[in-house]
Amino acid sequence: MGYNNKYLSHDEICAIYKCLNGHIHVKYRTLDITMEPEEFLQVAQVFTDALRILQRKEDSKNEEISIADISVMQKV
Repeated sequence: MGYNNKYLSHDEICAIYKCLNGHIHVKYRTLDITMEPEEFLQVAQVFTDALRILQRKEDSKNEEISIADISVMQKV
């Protein structure tokens, strides 16, 4: 298996790169998953969807509630 020195993306513990055989590699720590480009597109879509969901949950946690925005019915 040949390695292309040009990574598509990388950080301290993970990387995505394309080998000379045309496979996309997703490397996390010691795990290196090899896939066809079509498979990588599916995996990338799943990660993107998960990130959107996590971001929405995180945004709702950080949302501040203003007392002025709360509709309160007065009881007499």
